[in-house]
Amino acid sequence: MRYARVIMLSAVVAVGLSVIGPATAQTKREELVAQAAEKVDTARFKKPGPYTIGVSAGYLTNSWVVYALAHIKYEASLHPEIKEVVVTDAGFKPAKQVADIEDLINKKVDLIIYWPVDNKAIAGALQKAIDAGIPAVNTGGGFYYSPSTTSNAYIGQWDLGEKTARQLFKDMGGKGKIIAMLPIAGHSATVDQKAALDAVMKEFPGIELLSAEHGNWNRARSKQITENLLQRFPRIDGVFSPSGQMSAGLAEAFEEAGRLNEVVMSPADEYNGWLKWVDKNQKGGIITFPTKVGRDAVQLGLEILKGQPVERGRQVPSVVIPASEVGKYVRRDASDDTWANELPASWQPK
Repeated sequence: MRYARVIMLSAVVAVGLSVIGPATAQTKREELVAQAAEKVDTARFKKPGPYTIGVSAGYLTNSWVVYALAHIKYEASLHPEIKEVVVTDAGFKPAKQVADIEDLINKKVDLIIYWPVDNKAIAGALQKAIDAGIPAVNTGGGFYYSPSTTSNAYIGQWDLGEKTARQLFKDMGGKGKIIAMLPIAGHSATVDQKAALDAVMKEFPGIELLSAEHGNWNRARSKQITENLLQRFPRIDGVFSPSGQMSAGLAEAFEEAGRLNEVVMSPADEYNGWLKWVDKNQKGGIITFPTKVGRDAVQLGLEILKGQPVERGRQVPSVVIPASEVGKYVRRDASDDTWANELPASWQPK
């Protein structure tokens, strides 16, 4: 019965929450919080070091995950019981990530840290790891509740979406037409962000959603999508986009169309290209999406390997920071693909 309950709940999360009403959405949000707080007995995974950590990256072309990976490697360097970190890159291909996970199992790694292309597609491969005594820790931005994931070091995508939506609607005066730019279709981050947006919109009947698109955390793709939306809609009053990479592309499209003055931008994360734009325009602001979650994943994984009970999800909170304070975070002379972080200089990605 326990196993059946887990499968049922993970299916609810995977299918999505955007089709449910506000009261049910709030119930599901509370359920997600309860799931994250659930204690996991890790005694079956207890083993002595030294340890080899396998990192199954669903993709490494996104600058945020490059910084998250740097945090993983930095944290691993602080623990002498970790002898090696093996990294694979699926290049946005679910089948390749399945093969990567199976290869890590064959290499007998002691722990798998992963971020997915598609949670459902890789669940079977992760279950093989669990069955082989290898715990799996999800990181990279979303919470996933499944028997194939031992625990999550995550940024609460519902909270991120809710805080972003509330700030946007406040800045819009509670009315107007918006577009939404969401991450990868089917990703748990997308499911939770959209559900949070829908729930907050129920409280603001003056807000109309014109279109919800998937920018895949990609600046160029988001710009291209926005260019098409600007041709479709003669009036767009606001943009919901918690991702700085996608928001930078969105802003470029509005600027080039000569329509920037008409739109209110939501806060977005610490991507330096976005921070530069906020610094210049004093619009939008920041909703933090800390790359340090990679360090939390390693710490969580070590607790599991030592047989210590852990929570199902360990959340790194997001905070809204106004545009007036962006000077504390922006690096004006650095690459757009830099992320505000606290890594030592020698560990900064090149």
